[in-house]
Amino acid sequence: MSAHIRVRNLQLEVPAFMQRDRDSTGWLSTFLGAAFDPPRRQVVRLLDNVSFDIREGDRLAILGRNGAGKSTLLRVLNGVYRPTRGSLEVSGTCQALLNLSLGLNNEATVRENILLRGVAMGLPSSFLRTQIGPILSFAGLEQKASHRLRTLSSGQRMRLGFAISTSVQHDIMLMDEWVGAGDQEFMTKAKERMRDRVGGSKIVVLASHSVGLLRDICNKGIVLERGRVLFAGDITSALHRYHTLVADAREQVAAGSEEEEVTAQVYGTIEAIEHIGDGRFLVKGWMVDTDGGVPGSLSLEVHGHRHLADTFEQVNRRDVANHLGLINSRCGFHAVFTVAGASGPADLGGDVRVLGGVAPGIGDAALRLAKVVLHAVGQEA
Repeated sequence: MSAHIRVRNLQLEVPAFMQRDRDSTGWLSTFLGAAFDPPRRQVVRLLDNVSFDIREGDRLAILGRNGAGKSTLLRVLNGVYRPTRGSLEVSGTCQALLNLSLGLNNEATVRENILLRGVAMGLPSSFLRTQIGPILSFAGLEQKASHRLRTLSSGQRMRLGFAISTSVQHDIMLMDEWVGAGDQEFMTKAKERMRDRVGGSKIVVLASHSVGLLRDICNKGIVLERGRVLFAGDITSALHRYHTLVADAREQVAAGSEEEEVTAQVYGTIEAIEHIGDGRFLVKGWMVDTDGGVPGSLSLEVHGHRHLADTFEQVNRRDVANHLGLINSRCGFHAVFTVAGASGPADLGGDVRVLGGVAPGIGDAALRLAKVVLHAVGQEA
């Protein structure tokens, strides 16, 4: 039977306990208020009338702002939450990378936890016994097999949870952000296994704020807002709808509404650095955040010192916009910086960084707010 997921008019409501706001003048009034003013039970709707189909071969991106319901929807698909209304049909074995510590017991040994977590994943104990050795080897915990879990560091626990969760190939993979754990050596192994598991899955559903990752992996996307599906379609159109949603939210914030501020990750690349004489360098590249925003000012960091751009020009980059589904194609930049004492790109060193600011003409404070680091990937003499 082919793998598929069918969601029809799905609704999820959960109880929440709300405490009435009150002024407190001291510990006694706080204590009496807690004793004689119990919280009020209120039903909150987390998902509302959600419908979509995922067929074999689909790689679905779940897009949405913080609190839109992405993680909640993944947990419903995995059976953690049962829908209040509507229907959910999942055909095929399912692997969920949502919480790597789920099912682990601090007082049990590492070996016992492999069995506990595996049983929680629905794997037969006879199969799990054959996997103990490979799991311990992958996690680098062969010497810790008989140790209690509570004696392990947080990194070792993460490696163990990842090794167990990805030990078996399933038809359907559900992921909340791209999983990464451990030191550099383990990360290399983890990324290779993730690529293998994603490639071997019939269906992949991924919720992430990394637009580049979603664009590279997924072919379809849905956009959630306050638990409702605003858009469902191909990944490029879904990304465009998401960027439009965020842009509208920013306009509401600028107009003084009470919408929450949207945080974003920023990425891009330096494509060329050209020395144009007298310590002046022309830097070309592109920069954009996951919400489609572009910088209004640039700074070049060389040997720990920042140099504001003498001139900064935004450049139309339709290729980047089409690839990422952006609504703003002016994400490229040509900027000229003056670095005293530098006579060529070699004098800049190997760790050149460009930082993007939120508005033109603003100094280092705005540059820090942008939270962007772009490493040089190519230099021209």
